[in-house]
Amino acid sequence: MQANMQDTARLHYRSSPHLTDPDHVIDFPSLEDAVAFAMTQNPGNRELAWADTASGRKLRPTEIAALWELRRE
Repeated sequence: MQANMQDTARLHYRSSPHLTDPDHVIDFPSLEDAVAFAMTQNPGNRELAWADTASGRKLRPTEIAALWELRRE
């Protein structure tokens, strides 16, 4: 998976994977910060976090989890 962890990112929380509009949006100065937040916080009891990167890539919850695991190695 290719992602620049220092690029800005926007984290979206959705209560269902089928909703088009996010329930909660948070901007982060880096993808690394967004991934850490998604994996350690649960605002509003939302279970599904998605991320938009500065390059326009949309990361699914499984991709966020994979980046978290790579970061910890």
